[in-house]
Amino acid sequence: MEIQDRPRLKIIENDNEYDEALKAIKSLMDSGLSEENEDYLEVLSLIVEKFEEEKGYKLEDNNVDAVDIISYYLSEHELPQKSLIPILGPASRVSEIMNRKRKLSLTQIENLHTHFKIPYQLLMKQREN
Repeated sequence: MEIQDRPRLKIIENDNEYDEALKAIKSLMDSGLSEENEDYLEVLSLIVEKFEEEKGYKLEDNNVDAVDIISYYLSEHELPQKSLIPILGPASRVSEIMNRKRKLSLTQIENLHTHFKIPYQLLMKQREN
């Protein structure tokens, strides 16, 4: 990403600026990071994080579990829940997992990590009550 294409570093005030900042972060991550881009990305990420905290977009870690992570991944990649069938098993099993009636097995965690590159530690989290 060229310097002139980057959003100006400033406090994010609305959802449009937030979306623009997220697009810039994705573009920077996809293009590979020079030292200059790395510094810019770090500051922009802090600004985005502050906006997310203020707007309530950021989830508390204690309230996030593997199902939340999987749902987020599917949403971000515009994938239907049925795309999990080859990874987790039959549709009934996928439904049980996504409705928190069944926990992920170690094999399913490995499959999710292999196919979607979701970190193991996120897939092993269970919801705390």
